[in-house]
Amino acid sequence: MDIQRKVIGEKMIIHLPERVDRDVSLEFEKEMYCILNSGTNYKTVIDAENLEYISETGLRVLKKLRLEFGDLKMINIKPEVFKTMKEKGYMELYS
Repeated sequence: MDIQRKVIGEKMIIHLPERVDRDVSLEFEKEMYCILNSGTNYKTVIDAENLEYISETGLRVLKKLRLEFGDLKMINIKPEVFKTMKEKGYMELYS
């Protein structure tokens, strides 16, 4: 899995892939930990513009990362993904 990231000023923007489902969630988690443990003190923004689908397992990974690394904000969330987040109780990832 190739998760793209870009640094702009004091922010690191992480661009999510098109799908984060149960089959790739372990690989997704490992790569996200690698990115977030890179020793930087950037404010992290997770850009969900390309994300078409995320499973509850993928949402649990993001929640775990937020608990461990602090304030991770998601932006550009598509309506279908937003609906899943709301239905599964993961709105704290949005706010």
